[in-house]
Amino acid sequence: MTVLSDLDLLARLVSFDTTSATKRPTRPLGDFVCDYLDHQKIRVERFDCGGDQENLWFETGPRSSGDGAGLLLCGHVDVVPATEPEWTADPFILRVEGDRAIGRGACDMKGFDAIAINLLREAAESGSLEAPLGLLLTCNEEIGTVGAGQFATQWAGRPIPRRTVVGEPTSLRPIRGHKGHLGISIVVGGLGGHTGFPDRGVNAIERAMPVLEGLRDLRQSMVEERLAISALFPETPFPVLTVAGIDGGSAINVTPESCVIRVGVRLLPGQSAADFLPRLRSAIEGRGISVTMKSGNLDQPLPRASQDECLVVDINNTPSYAIDATSDFLVEVGGLVDGHQKHEAPQSHGANFGTDAGRLAGLGCESVVFGPGDIGVAHKPDEWMPLDEFARTPDLLRRLIR
Repeated sequence: MTVLSDLDLLARLVSFDTTSATKRPTRPLGDFVCDYLDHQKIRVERFDCGGDQENLWFETGPRSSGDGAGLLLCGHVDVVPATEPEWTADPFILRVEGDRAIGRGACDMKGFDAIAINLLREAAESGSLEAPLGLLLTCNEEIGTVGAGQFATQWAGRPIPRRTVVGEPTSLRPIRGHKGHLGISIVVGGLGGHTGFPDRGVNAIERAMPVLEGLRDLRQSMVEERLAISALFPETPFPVLTVAGIDGGSAINVTPESCVIRVGVRLLPGQSAADFLPRLRSAIEGRGISVTMKSGNLDQPLPRASQDECLVVDINNTPSYAIDATSDFLVEVGGLVDGHQKHEAPQSHGANFGTDAGRLAGLGCESVVFGPGDIGVAHKPDEWMPLDEFARTPDLLRRLIR
């Protein structure tokens, strides 16, 4: 296949609707990328993740070995929905206006993907690598780094480059840590019936009120929590609990038999779901509601709760992540943009959003989150990539590859 410019390749990637929230397939995009990287010096593996979703692994140069040498570039190929009426044109047709390229995923994060794909092809054609260069393209990141979690299982026990760039949009600032995101559904049971006979039913929404009070109290107490790592998050230096949605009731004349409270929790590096979930249970039981803990996942329907039950179901866990401020690789990436000397730690930055880095840590990857684009314009209508940063990024990454 003819080599495309980074911008033309980005346009091709944007043209694939890979919206993970609506389970759009990533396999057609994967077919295109595999054809584009069909080269005798590029090794390819495709990992089925179900529902026409897949993780893609590409490698050139020497094969990865147990010493962890080389470099891994990681990006996700899925995007968030583009249904907002404020879009001024088709979100899946990339357009250039002035100093920006506009389209769903242009910033988060198909811009980085396009650059990484071309760099891998360039490296394969040069044939001069002395260490492995890997490219991992994951699916379903936007619904909880699900694809990277599957990849951690799919790849377990195999060697992989330690030096890893997760190319989320950071405005080309090296990010050394991020918060996690724990998704929880709380199912409060009731007993349905005709609202004309309230004594014959149990209103699940009313039963959920003390649960909400317990969550409110827990959220307020979390605002006061600080760890040493909190300095990475100066705007929000504490773990965050959000009641993100409530679903209950079927009709105005039917007593609600179920109420589901959807909760998101952003934990600091060093905090875990295993430690937090008992705190959540205690906060609810402190309001006089007995709790049963359950595990679930995004693909399973929620369990039903009887009229006396309150089920806390942990749905998905994007782990928090951080590497040491003096990490050699962090210093190396920092030196690309800030002119740091060798062994001089760059200024530390953190991200309030989760990334695939937390999932890859279990494989031994020492990730720096680093890529072009502003996260502030991601997930919004007319999402855009600044063309100046997009043009600067390939040379920066080439220095890491060398």
